[in-house]
Amino acid sequence: MAIKLVCDRCGAELDKREAIELALEGTAAWQASVRDRGDEPRGVFPCENYIRCRGEMIIREDKNGHKGGKTNKR
Repeated sequence: MAIKLVCDRCGAELDKREAIELALEGTAAWQASVRDRGDEPRGVFPCENYIRCRGEMIIREDKNGHKGGKTNKR
């Protein structure tokens, strides 16, 4: 089963393994910074569109191996 990160606000996706691994490595720092601002983190990392959408990336399992929707190819 593949995983991908999906923004909980705008739907942007990360599905490249390297990008997901980098995002997951920064999870603790992101969540600590959110808590320092007095909020509770919803996801594991900020969306690349965070300034506009204020979304956070959440983990989704892709049971069918299907990668649809908006995709970040970086």
